[in-house]
Amino acid sequence: MKTTILMYDYLVDYLNAITPYLSAELVSLNTIARIKKISKTLKPTWGAFLECPLSEDNSTVHFSIHALDNAIKLPSKMRSECIWQRIQQLCMDCNCSQSRLSQEISSIFLDFELSQKNAEIPIPSIFFNLKEGDLQCLNGDIKTFCTWLIKKVVEPLNNRTISAYLQRNLELSLTALPAGAQILELGIMQPSPLDSIQLSISSMSPLAISEYLTRIGWRGSIVEIEKLALFLNEIVDTIVLKIELGITVAPQVSLQCFIYQNLYKDGYWQPLFDFLIENKLCTPKKYAALLNWTGLSYEKYSPIPWPTNLKMISDFLGNRASSILVREVSHIEITYTEKKLDAKAHLWFSPDWD
Repeated sequence: MKTTILMYDYLVDYLNAITPYLSAELVSLNTIARIKKISKTLKPTWGAFLECPLSEDNSTVHFSIHALDNAIKLPSKMRSECIWQRIQQLCMDCNCSQSRLSQEISSIFLDFELSQKNAEIPIPSIFFNLKEGDLQCLNGDIKTFCTWLIKKVVEPLNNRTISAYLQRNLELSLTALPAGAQILELGIMQPSPLDSIQLSISSMSPLAISEYLTRIGWRGSIVEIEKLALFLNEIVDTIVLKIELGITVAPQVSLQCFIYQNLYKDGYWQPLFDFLIENKLCTPKKYAALLNWTGLSYEKYSPIPWPTNLKMISDFLGNRASSILVREVSHIEITYTEKKLDAKAHLWFSPDWD
């Protein structure tokens, strides 16, 4: 009698393969263990982020994974919890071609905040990538879009009525966008007793950023944030503004800095890290750890057991291609709060073929 062997692949298999390059300077061993526990419940994804603080006095890491083909396959223990049922329903709606959510959203990420205060597997925040970031092709005007988002997405997910102040601030923030600006990401922050939404906005010049923050009523120092944006604009390729909306616009704003070259290549990143280290926003040890992280993990050279699903595809392709895991620094996020700066590195890993 022939025996069928069922193979179960999980995201933790990817993590095991890249962990040797992830220094405890960036992510503590305890946090890595928590991330692996989360990853044991999730199927492999085409990519994941690790958000790592770069200063000495911050240890809270975020783990963010693509969710469209993950949340609908959660184990029964997690599916029995109400919040996971709502997250599962959200992902199923996004996969349904007839739903408005699938028409507006291109992808969903689950973002787990791994602070010492929250649960071993915390409830994640939800981040959406909009298909039409310039808002010109939304199904309806901005007010209609905001009402739909709050009533049909945010409130069902949070299982409570959302403050009218948040909807008003969301409408104002979208209406005030300058021509050409794009919403890259929209985040529903969980779990929190306070209603809040994050927006990540690209394609704005430093002056447009300061003018925009003035229009939406941000109460921080416009002079300081404009000065910082003008400086960063000279040493990075792209700046993305991140704001958080609640009853008011939150005091902290972030400038996400993208450089479209490998971290170790020709010194492209050096001016940015010189700035971070000089201003004590990054330790030299953490910079060295980022350099060690960046690179490629090859199936044929890996000392760690390789993910089964990737091996099966490599075997099918034969000599035509072999799987790799790409390890990159996606971007550096600098957060400004009342004349205080903080920096985080966003690490990315994903499968590819060589």
